[in-house]
Amino acid sequence: MPKAFEEFKFTDDQKTGAVSLFWENVHLAAKALKEDTNCPNEIIASGLRAVAAEWD
Repeated sequence: MPKAFEEFKFTDDQKTGAVSLFWENVHLAAKALKEDTNCPNEIIASGLRAVAAEWD
């Protein structure tokens, strides 16, 4: 498991509802982007990191 996942785990209560829906949507959107564009995983991951950096 990546270090960031270990450091910033949601509680069991937080894993349901909006948090669960958020992660499902992010995963599905990234998967669709890969399928639609044949973009390498590294590019998609870089884009996700860029989005995450906006929140730091």
